[in-house]
Amino acid sequence: MDNILISICIPTFNRARFLKECLESITNQFSNPEVKNNVNITILDNQSEDNTEEVAKSFTSKYDNVQYLRDNEKRGLIPGIIKVASLADGKYIWVFSDDDVHSSNSLEIAINFIKQYQTDLILGNLIGFSDNNNIKYKNLLKVNENLIANNKKEFFAIINKRFPRSIDYYTTLCSNWIIKKDIFDNNFSIFKKFNDKFDLFPFPSLFFYTNMEFSSGIIAQEIVLNRGENESWGRKNKIKHFFYRDRLWRDYYQKIINNNRGYLPKNFSFKVKIKNIVQYKELVKIILHLFF
Repeated sequence: MDNILISICIPTFNRARFLKECLESITNQFSNPEVKNNVNITILDNQSEDNTEEVAKSFTSKYDNVQYLRDNEKRGLIPGIIKVASLADGKYIWVFSDDDVHSSNSLEIAINFIKQYQTDLILGNLIGFSDNNNIKYKNLLKVNENLIANNKKEFFAIINKRFPRSIDYYTTLCSNWIIKKDIFDNNFSIFKKFNDKFDLFPFPSLFFYTNMEFSSGIIAQEIVLNRGENESWGRKNKIKHFFYRDRLWRDYYQKIINNNRGYLPKNFSFKVKIKNIVQYKELVKIILHLFF
């Protein structure tokens, strides 16, 4: 299909129930011919032991623009994202978490945005929800209209106005990132450089851990529903988890600062220092909750 605009790439492992809901939220939009003709889906199964294959094939049997592949080797999350993204054949790659959900008109919105602006990077706004479908937050990126940044300096200026909370979610979630396929292909080696336990998802590392220039757009409408209570990496001793996150954020922001000094607003580094100090209030709360 030579005219594909967006390839949705879904790495998955043992989450058939979530995957079914995710795929339904996408394929329900295929009744719109423009959407179906511009979008395809690749599901890469990292050798699941549940009924993931059965769920996936129930969609491939209905839609010729959905394909299911069972990986031939075991991979971690980050290598799985890189692998499935490499299989994309659309102009843009949208790696989507198997436990998140699309809004009812996400694809039409994304297609129209791409056709109008054609930016290198696109970030979609999000709604957060719990597994019992309670809404946890809306308008996570705190934007009321679409925003365009012609270069990296303009993009960091947008982020800086929303520091600190929104930058964490701009850059650490998987499902709201859409990037040009040729940028992924031309910078593949970068992913190997930033692939330890304190690095985040591949696309943020590409744009934020390098001095690479890019244009970007932010979709104000909430096109992604992020499931907030399915983070297995968070199910640890709360104090140990705090220090893990503390190390992660410090490492993360330092990489941003080191690689983007020419693009960052003057007060960005100061804001990072304040954030690093203020978050210790959370440690106090954890200790008080555990012992009192």
